[in-house]
Amino acid sequence: MKKLLFISAILFSTFGVAQTNINISNTAGWDTEPYIAINPTNSNNLIAAWMRLSGFTLAAGTSYSMDAGLTWSAPTTIPHLHTNFTSADVSIAFNNSGDAFLSFIDAAISNDSGYVMVAKSMTGGATWQTPVKVFSAIATPDFPVDRPWIAIDNSGGAFNGRLYVVSKSVETGALPHHVWMKYSADNGATWSSQTMVDDSIPSNLITNSMGVPTVGADGSLYIAYMSYDPGSSPFPRIICMKSTDGGVTLTPKIIGYPVVGSGITDTLYQGSYVLSANPVLAGNIVFTFTDQRNGDPDILSVHSTNGGVTWTSTPVRVNDDAISNGVGQDMCWAGFSATGKYAVSWRDRRNTGGTSSSPFEVFTTVSTDGGVSFKTNHNMNSTPSPFINIQKGNDFIGVCLDDNFVYNNWCDLRTGNTEIFINKTAMAVFTDISENENMNVMQLNVFPNPTSENATMTFHVIKKQYLQIGLFDVQGKLVKIIASQNYTEGEQQIKVNTSDIKEGSYLVRIQTEDQQVVSATLLKIER
Repeated sequence: MKKLLFISAILFSTFGVAQTNINISNTAGWDTEPYIAINPTNSNNLIAAWMRLSGFTLAAGTSYSMDAGLTWSAPTTIPHLHTNFTSADVSIAFNNSGDAFLSFIDAAISNDSGYVMVAKSMTGGATWQTPVKVFSAIATPDFPVDRPWIAIDNSGGAFNGRLYVVSKSVETGALPHHVWMKYSADNGATWSSQTMVDDSIPSNLITNSMGVPTVGADGSLYIAYMSYDPGSSPFPRIICMKSTDGGVTLTPKIIGYPVVGSGITDTLYQGSYVLSANPVLAGNIVFTFTDQRNGDPDILSVHSTNGGVTWTSTPVRVNDDAISNGVGQDMCWAGFSATGKYAVSWRDRRNTGGTSSSPFEVFTTVSTDGGVSFKTNHNMNSTPSPFINIQKGNDFIGVCLDDNFVYNNWCDLRTGNTEIFINKTAMAVFTDISENENMNVMQLNVFPNPTSENATMTFHVIKKQYLQIGLFDVQGKLVKIIASQNYTEGEQQIKVNTSDIKEGSYLVRIQTEDQQVVSATLLKIER
């Protein structure tokens, strides 16, 4: 087993655990489009993968942790099939035996040769078996080797262990473009024939429709994609294909219809969507997406409790900054834990200028009720990343979780190179303000963060009340009372002087008169 490199330490507090962002790529070249997954049989084991420059081509890079994200292995790359091939679009899934499967593209830039590949690891990511070919670039004229996401049936049912890979047409492939699927019943050794997912409801006029697979608690396979087929509907639609027979047949369901003006028009934002099925509650599926119906890009979410037959009519707004404030959120990704907790992550600019070309931070939130409601947003960046001017080739954020922690990885430019950073945050940081009848405080932010001597804290009070705001150290001990007074409804802004506080990471907590914590965020002091 490769030696693990110790590259960060964990910080503990009463209400949460935060870890400084870890750079796991550490190269002078290109590192983008990460993914991260957690082993359901061993929560200490995580695997990260991404697209990294290796020699003169891009390859699938991987790193693993065996101590719950404290340390990570030195990166390794999956060898190419041919020297002129390049790799992209990694995804990872574990089965309920603890085996990991890595899906990725390995193909010529011209797309006239190459494949979607799947490699298996039985060592938690320390070693990978020889990858197996799944889709061929020349299988159909549209070159079906783009964004190949992998999902696994861990339901324990009739198709337990079945692997699914869903791919789409390459942008330069011949029209019409399609969404494609294959499955494997023998742990990825062999694969089924190619199925056209959008056969009954074509993608048609949408030429870059990504198919996202997920498997529910009862073994049902769901695949989401976008369709605009005027012959069957005058409106664009979000489609969910469902299979209850292991991918043999697919039945369409309609998730919804994008409203007028909801599409992302600024090309510097990354429009995105993801479908996730609850692994412990059959029929509960959540569709989360980027949408600008409120005047600026937001992260919205709808859910179903009956296997996609019906969906919530009004999306939940996931980001909790002020509505229609001109701040853009984009590049969302999401997923469930093995126990049914759901996390959503995205790029956010609420603290950094708000525009598409502003620096960004990665924010995350959690739902514990299957997408009905979401807890407070949390900033995963220890420092903002400068704007990354890559319109194609930097489209994804990784997120995974268990009952105790949420993990993220993303592409970041803080070093001057595009690097892959990882963050680990305790589940306790994500507070549910609706649970406290005395609490109506939202959108707690501190900027700049990190700070040296002065920072500004902003939050929104919905209900008049007495609040105490304190700064706590990593052991949960009160270091400083920032404010203690009655607050009226509305936006609040407080100047915080930290010149008398030593360097380190602290928790800012807002508490009610009876000491109930109603909002919290982490603040780092650097000099």
